Amino acid sequence: MEIAGYPHYENVCSNILAFFMDPEESHGFGTLVLDALMSAGDSIEADKGIGGNVSVEREVITDKGRIDILIASDDHAILIENKIHAGVSNPFDDYADYLDHIADDRPKHKFLLTLYPTSEGSEWGFTNLTHEEFVGQIRSLLGHYVSDANARYLTMFLDFLNTLEDLRKGTRMNQEFLKLLSEQKDAVEDFLSEIKGFEDELRKKVRELGAGLEVEEHPNVHQWFYREKTTLFDCLVHDIRIAGDLPVFIDTIVSPHKWEIQISVRRGGDSSKLRDLLHQLEIPFEEEGHFVHPARFAYDEDLEQIRLVLQELVDKLATHRGA
Repeated sequence: MEIAGYPHYENVCSNILAFFMDPEESHGFGTLVLDALMSAGDSIEADKGIGGNVSVEREVITDKGRIDILIASDDHAILIENKIHAGVSNPFDDYADYLDHIADDRPKHKFLLTLYPTSEGSEWGFTNLTHEEFVGQIRSLLGHYVSDANARYLTMFLDFLNTLEDLRKGTRMNQEFLKLLSEQKDAVEDFLSEIKGFEDELRKKVRELGAGLEVEEHPNVHQWFYREKTTLFDCLVHDIRIAGDLPVFIDTIVSPHKWEIQISVRRGGDSSKLRDLLHQLEIPFEEEGHFVHPARFAYDEDLEQIRLVLQELVDKLATHRGA
């Protein structure tokens, strides 16, 4: 509530959003929420970012109203109108004029966040984004930013994302689905129990693999684990700081049908430089939107076989002279 400041829920939500959108705040997520916003709204390519010197303001007064969140950087100007349960009746023309006035020659982006899709504000250039879409994009990017996050704020942030996702749950359950749950209650509970057991097994596998790797001798390597809430995979991550412009991470992913090793750059990194480095170090790879090691392993593969491949890969990248 220190961050929220106001008891009215919509203001609370906007205050928390503004806090996590500010890359200079103490949460440690950097530009995660801003990058998710721009990516979900198709406003900026995923690897571009919004530029430096970011400022985030709340309740910016205009001639006819108050802008919920106003964000400015060296390269972009962003306006956000955030709606939870209240109707949409804002002076969009006034908001658009204000953004035009302060943006100068910078690209302008106007977002309307709502629980449900709407065309309101579209004639003044507002892009509608549902909270569900926004949270989904944040979750898809979260693993690339979480290693630098403040643990206290990470817990708070995940709880906040769950809250946003829960806002529509009361309207999602149609009667047919409720009837199915009622009639198949025991089978559903057994299935959910099996899923939980399988998720525990996935995490046990990646922890065992991680424990078998020798990474302590590499001060530029950070090891952690990641998985998404609604997917059946688990991931052992090695974050390797090779150079300022080449932050590399290796994702070793286990799913029900295989193990796979992916090599990528963090957002803002240069994938072409990573490609050149992999060639230089004679590390084999296949390109599938990201770089994938050609070695594939079955789900029940001996972890030692995976460890040997992964250890060599981590050692080569971590000891490169540019590290």
